[in-house]
Amino acid sequence: MTSLMQRWRSLSDEVRRSAVGAAAVRLGVPDISERAAWEALDHKAVAALLGEAEKDRAQPWPHTLLSDYARYWRDGVRVAYEQPVGELRRRTAAAVAAAAVTGEESWVDHAADGLQLLCEQTTWCWAAHESFASARNEVVADPDDPYVDLGAAETVEVLAWADLVLGPALDDRVPGLRRRLRREARVRVFVPFLQRRDWHWLGLDGRLHNWNPWIHGHILSAALLLEPDADRQLRLVDLVVEGLSRYLDAMPSDGGCDEGYAYWWNGPARLATALELLDRITAGAFDPWGVPPLAELARYPGRMALGDGWFVNVGDGPARPSTQQPWHVLHRWGRRIGDDDVTAFAATHRDELPTPQPGLGRLVLALFDSDWWAAKPGATGLPRSTWLPDTQLFVARDAGLALAVKGGHNDENHNHNDVGSFIAAVDSSPVLIDLGQPTYTAISFSPRRYEQWVVRSAWHNVPLVDGREQSPGADSKATHIDVQEGASFALTLPDGAVRRKATLDAGAVRVVDTWPAGHVLVEHFVIAGTPQRQRPGELVVRALSGAVATLTWNAELGAGTLERRPVDDDLLSAVWGPEVHRLAIDASALTTFELTVRKTG
Repeated sequence: MTSLMQRWRSLSDEVRRSAVGAAAVRLGVPDISERAAWEALDHKAVAALLGEAEKDRAQPWPHTLLSDYARYWRDGVRVAYEQPVGELRRRTAAAVAAAAVTGEESWVDHAADGLQLLCEQTTWCWAAHESFASARNEVVADPDDPYVDLGAAETVEVLAWADLVLGPALDDRVPGLRRRLRREARVRVFVPFLQRRDWHWLGLDGRLHNWNPWIHGHILSAALLLEPDADRQLRLVDLVVEGLSRYLDAMPSDGGCDEGYAYWWNGPARLATALELLDRITAGAFDPWGVPPLAELARYPGRMALGDGWFVNVGDGPARPSTQQPWHVLHRWGRRIGDDDVTAFAATHRDELPTPQPGLGRLVLALFDSDWWAAKPGATGLPRSTWLPDTQLFVARDAGLALAVKGGHNDENHNHNDVGSFIAAVDSSPVLIDLGQPTYTAISFSPRRYEQWVVRSAWHNVPLVDGREQSPGADSKATHIDVQEGASFALTLPDGAVRRKATLDAGAVRVVDTWPAGHVLVEHFVIAGTPQRQRPGELVVRALSGAVATLTWNAELGAGTLERRPVDDDLLSAVWGPEVHRLAIDASALTTFELTVRKTG
């Protein structure tokens, strides 16, 4: 099989140039003047969208302030700026969609207000990414030296799709605005993207993560819809495909995502959205869907599902993310690769209506995806077991229990020090947990990252060996992997002394650790839910699902120490509630420790 770039280059220059130049037509999305197409949209998403937009319009537009921007450098707070700037983008996208759906001039004017506000911002870059200003020992971004980051990409995407669907109305109501949109796209995104090849998210150093398809995908839609110069347009698109190809080539062949399920939507799913655009403008001639490991990547969400909105989470990923994901992207992906299991899993979420939050382009594509709206939601079975050998992730499910065990190493994207940690769930709800993503601050991706309690191995389900936690870095890794598919996963932890074997069998999760004599070993287990009873060798927990789980271990080791930890982070408390617990059991007197988790109520 050929890479994406090889497949793209196999198309003649004439075919590629024609496809790129005719993109606005070939995407198959009508503009506001095609009233019959918009008025035919009678599904629930339209009513929900208009209701959301009306609520927005009743409130003043969000303002972005320099003092909020500067807080990143002053006290490490990111959300003070990122929340209102994100709201401005979302509300503008919602207003654009409302204008297109209704055709009303008042909505066109409201959308134009939002677009103008976006154009008036000094920078589209988030403070946490503005390394150009930092290099000058400043906190004020320079409009003449723009940094292309996620914020810039998200903003130019709104401008591009707004231009596509509202073009004639904008020319009628606010002549000159479309020229302004193109000017801002060129100065803030196109020129720096073409002139510089040192953007870290290009992945030229071999380090690939979600920024690559996220930013490249938005530059693609902007280039197709906002760049008037044919030569520059093709050059932009060629560079985008080169970047996307680099990202896909770096993906593990097992379809795993080391950034976890939540970031999958902004990594592989962003890639799929971009490939959909390229396939459409070439009328199917590009046909990227057979390039590996695209098919395996599409299966990842179903493999990670625990049920009832819970997912296996690793690193900076919430165990129960928002259900308002662009499920139509996955459904369309499943159709493209001919995988009924993928489309069936996506269709179980058909009642989750698309919103502007994941992007205006995704929303517009969803509105006109008739196959998606015709899909019948229904139950679908989850795989009995999954083993991803490249990412070293094992998942098993049986009789109301689920087990997930992570191998890998401690230098993965959005990494926590968590090699060998595991999740045990009862009736879908994790009881022994991975805490997931805290609210990002200035230290989240700094040398101080591992000062955060949720990132340290001490707050994962791994032992403390000789008083030492796991260290970050690729050398801190799992070794001597042994997998009995569907049954067990065994590995040696990074300390080199502890051998761990985890199984799900006969109605119980079992985790057995063995080690040579002479080590001081304290087992740690992070618990969600409400502890009901604690005694030597046993802890009973009522899970967040309401089910009862009983944890048992060697009674001679006593009852262990149960520590309560308040959760004062909004992202974490939204998943786990106001507190979690950590059970610590000193097993130094032994050379074997076994923990069993059963559903008992």
